[in-house]
Amino acid sequence: MRWILRFIKEYNLKYWISNIMIILGSAISKVFPVILLGKIIDEGIYKNNFSCIPYIFIISVSMYFAGRMLTYFGILIIDTVRYKLAHKLKVTCYKKLNELDQEFYQENSLGELNTRLTTDINIIHRSMCFVVKQSMSMLIACILAIIYCLCISPILTLIILIPTPIIAIISNKYIKNSKNLYAEQRESLSDLNSYIQENVEGNRLVKTFGTERKEIDEFKVRNRKVKNKNINIKNDNINYNNKVTFLSYCMQLLLVIFGGIFVIKNYTTIGDFIIINSLISTIKKPFVELSGFVNEWQQFKISVSKVKRLLETEPKIKDEGKLELNNWENITFNNVSLKYHHKQVIKDINLSFKPNKTYAFIGKIGSGKSTIGKLLLRLIEASNGDIEINNIPISEYTLESLRKSIGYVSQTPFLFSDTIANNVSFGKEDLSREEIIDYLKLAKADYVFDLSNDIDTIIGENGVSLSGGEKQRLSLARALSKKPSILILDDITSALDFETELEVTNNINNLKYECTKIIIAQKILSVKNADIIFVMNHGEIIEYGSHEELLQKDGIYKEIYDIQTNNMEEGIWE
Repeated sequence: MRWILRFIKEYNLKYWISNIMIILGSAISKVFPVILLGKIIDEGIYKNNFSCIPYIFIISVSMYFAGRMLTYFGILIIDTVRYKLAHKLKVTCYKKLNELDQEFYQENSLGELNTRLTTDINIIHRSMCFVVKQSMSMLIACILAIIYCLCISPILTLIILIPTPIIAIISNKYIKNSKNLYAEQRESLSDLNSYIQENVEGNRLVKTFGTERKEIDEFKVRNRKVKNKNINIKNDNINYNNKVTFLSYCMQLLLVIFGGIFVIKNYTTIGDFIIINSLISTIKKPFVELSGFVNEWQQFKISVSKVKRLLETEPKIKDEGKLELNNWENITFNNVSLKYHHKQVIKDINLSFKPNKTYAFIGKIGSGKSTIGKLLLRLIEASNGDIEINNIPISEYTLESLRKSIGYVSQTPFLFSDTIANNVSFGKEDLSREEIIDYLKLAKADYVFDLSNDIDTIIGENGVSLSGGEKQRLSLARALSKKPSILILDDITSALDFETELEVTNNINNLKYECTKIIIAQKILSVKNADIIFVMNHGEIIEYGSHEELLQKDGIYKEIYDIQTNNMEEGIWE
């Protein structure tokens, strides 16, 4: 709770004023009208002083409405605070998610992150009101009721309160047990949400392999786990409520027995007996409602810890640069190495890029060629060595200016559930319709003109309605639309047929604006026109040069060339 209050410190005054209003309003409306009710009996009816009854009645009703009005306006204020809290939390969490790097997303499932941004924040902002409005107001009313009962009949009140130590012991045990139950329940729910999201995203693969029945059975297992956790919590609540309800009944029974004796013996008045009888429900209500409070509180604590952990996570790639990258003259990799989970991805890479040149990286899968592009984008950070732009470390440039200068198409492109036009203009929103069409043609994404709504066709989540090659070409059009000074193409022709690949490669090689192209590919056709081709193996550059130079070296590049042009009858590139 203290962390939340620090988070919304600008609203703390309103929060505490609303708390006080709710607590006072609850005390006034629940306790004082009952006390005045007893006075009507003792001072009015019992003493035949009926003239005072209307005055006491008016005062009682006035206090009740005054208390309710205080509570009403207190709730209005605290509701404003909690909705502002929810808004601020969601914006801050979303901003944090955009700051965090790839490694974080590899370690945290999308289902879990989605739960934090929706369910957890909703629980937090709901509990901010519920805990105060219900638990605190009930607790204060209970204390005031006990104090007043002790003042008018201390012995009778103490007799009635005999079961409360037992209730306190049971409540304490219940609170301790529930903590683990709710933690397990939330973990199983997050696991289920992650599974659902992953399965929906991979629905096409599930259908391709015909594993629907297997996936449904797995969903049943995970869903049953959530169900069992919920049942355990419910059983624990019912067990607690049954015990507390019985002990509350014992309190009522003690009041009837001993209260009747006290009235007969004239140890207390009928009015005081009625007051105590009316206030006993206020006294026992916090115990009866405790399971609901614990339910809300445990979920609140778990949600706060998860959201707090997210907000306190620091990105490994810091955006601490102050320089804006506008123009560049050279990019150099100086002894750059990268280890990931104790695996050497690349080792001692030394290379240089110049403006308006075409560079290519070729090598077997896992040789580290895609890592070069990610390092340049600062999607990942080098373990050793330096990457410099204009002889200045890359970390001294702002991430925004760096990434705006680079157009990047990954080998597994992502598309938004939006129109084709909006996907193409994602990096540059001021594109005209004609410009969007030009970039689609440049990327050989002509297929869009045969769709029902042309470029206004909605393509579904991650382009579910498109083939792999169609998604690659649409992603290429999106990257080209930025007119970047550096264009990184990571195996973008892997799903294209030979003729389309040839046309796309030709268009890329003949862009009308100045651009340095970094092509990462498996095929000779995609890289042969590059000014310099780097051949990678086991994370190292083992050959480099132009297409003709590499063929003359008669090394691994020549071997790849021969295999792909069918000049070798057999042989596998290791």
